Amino acid sequence: MRKIVRGHLALLGSLGLVVSLGFSTAATQGTASSSQSGSSGALKDRFIGTWSLVNIEQRNAKGEVIPSAAGAADRYGYIVYDPAGYMAVSIVPVGRKKFAGAQPTDEEARAALAGYTAYFGTFTVDAGAQAVTHHLQGSLNAGMATNQQRFFELSGTRLTLKPPPAANGNQTRLTWERLPDLPNPTAEQRKFFGFWKLVSNERRNQKGEVLSSNPGQTGYIIYTRAGFMTVHMVQPNRKPYAAAQATGEEARQNLRTYTNYFGPFHVHERDGYVVHDQVGTLNVGRIGPSPQQRFYEFSGRRLLLHPPRTFTPDGYTEGTITWEQVDGTSATQ
Repeated sequence: MRKIVRGHLALLGSLGLVVSLGFSTAATQGTASSSQSGSSGALKDRFIGTWSLVNIEQRNAKGEVIPSAAGAADRYGYIVYDPAGYMAVSIVPVGRKKFAGAQPTDEEARAALAGYTAYFGTFTVDAGAQAVTHHLQGSLNAGMATNQQRFFELSGTRLTLKPPPAANGNQTRLTWERLPDLPNPTAEQRKFFGFWKLVSNERRNQKGEVLSSNPGQTGYIIYTRAGFMTVHMVQPNRKPYAAAQATGEEARQNLRTYTNYFGPFHVHERDGYVVHDQVGTLNVGRIGPSPQQRFYEFSGRRLLLHPPRTFTPDGYTEGTITWEQVDGTSATQ
């Protein structure tokens, strides 16, 4: 599966640690000197781009590679860093199975979440500590600490991220490969590039009457210069798990209240629509490539996306998801 996904993205010219491996809260950052601040700014620029997951491994305190838990290293995913100071990550286990029925059983719901990571927010770089901190604004795991520190190594087109070591000295290493930018993007493709913050999500009937909306829902849709897109949308008032592992009902709630998928995107300017070619998704019912067509409109700094209309005996209904491009003024700097 991993080779299939990477091969698909490679045709275009060519996120984080998995939940099951655990996370550590970031250390409190001190005030940097002016020279450190300049160095951090230069390092931050080296993070900008779209990175594909290459490898996950565990090392002990001596730096020796040690066996990971069964299946823990078998993942694919992407992490995106934006010049405006935003980031997002998705990591998906290989071999996830569709639900047998319309609704998941307790076991199916827990299995759908096992090892899946998705979160978004802003990021800062500490040159002195050689660490990047992800400041979470939303996460599939509602109990995840807000600040996620990762020590890093940069070498050519590769980035290695390392959470703080565990008490026994063991440390996870996630290695990512930078995807090259599209060689000749069109003017219309360039309009999409960037992070777009969710403004509203509603459905109206043919008369223009609102049938449903999602007040309090937050998130971003991201289009990158590598021809890659990802979306993260989260409902408000989500609760952390009561224990270390989710119950069946808690797992179902997480699946209902978080949307995440990713893959290449293709703009069809003449007909006014964009296709999101899903190669990874939280929705287990859409495992495998699942193109999603969205008609689009640009209005100033806003992007309106419309799924295809749904026709009924009384006419049709149409959804509109409105996004506003971010420029970094609200990002953590």
